[in-house]
This record gives sequence, structure tokens and C-alpha cells, in this order.
Amino acid sequence: MIVNKDGKLFGKISIVDIAVLLVIVLLVVGLVSKFGGKTSLNLSTNEKIQCTLLVKNVRMFSVEALQKGGELYDKTTKEYIGDITEVNYVPGEATVNMADGSFAVVPVEGRYNVYVTVEFSGKISDKGYYTAANKQIGTGATIIFNSKFAQCESTVTDVKAL
Repeated sequence: MIVNKDGKLFGKISIVDIAVLLVIVLLVVGLVSKFGGKTSLNLSTNEKIQCTLLVKNVRMFSVEALQKGGELYDKTTKEYIGDITEVNYVPGEATVNMADGSFAVVPVEGRYNVYVTVEFSGKISDKGYYTAANKQIGTGATIIFNSKFAQCESTVTDVKAL
């Protein structure tokens, strides 16, 4: 018999001892996999980075306010993002559900989509681009920013190192 009447395996090792030993081994394996992996991120600092932000369907006075340029700050954290270097705009658009169930993109009168180019010194790692204040900037991210003359919600359309 493998387990005797005292609950010992082969008469020497308790089943409870084996369970405790197994839990300790699994805990050590989990800690090593969590904290013992690759720790370096290949981080470079003070890199010149450029990103393009898309601000959708704003009025002309917002376009003109952005064209004045200046510094951008994150609305929530108040941290510096970068400086506006270029502003371009095109007529605004909206997606409309048509009577036949299809969707169409139509122009919106008096509204503009604005592409704001921002440059900043930041960090580049294997995981992406970061501002000097460690805010990650990636394509598709939403950024609500303040400039001296405007506050806008934008979507990052492009990020690249210069």
C-alpha cells in the first residue's frame, strides 16, 4: 500500500508535507517569472519626437487659436506636452446613417478637422514614445490639451522620432 493508515506516503512522507512543498515551489516559480524577467527597456532620453494630433469638427475661431501656436499642456495633469510647430485644417466631416441603412461621410458646414503637429523632447523605449513627464504618446490615443488660446480633445494620428 502506498499510503498507510497514518496518512504517510510510503510510511515516511506526509501528504500534507507534499502539498506544502508543492505550494512553495509554485510560489517561487511565480515570483521568478514575474520579477526575474528582462529588466532593461532600451530607453533613450532627450530624443526629439514629433506627433500629429487630430482635432475634429471645431469652428474657425478654434482653428485660428491653434494657429497662434505655443505650448501644449495635458488638461488633467497640467504637464507640458510640447510646442505646436504646424497647424493644417480641412473641412469637417460626419458619418451619417442613410435611409437605406448605409453610412455616408458628409461635410459639416462651418466645422473643420485640424491637424496639429507638436514637437517635444522625450523618451523612446521598446514600448513606445513618452513625453519628458512620462506620459505615453501612441497612435490612437486621446489627448485633451490646453494651449494658451484653446482647449481641445484630440486623437494622436502619428508619432515619430526626428
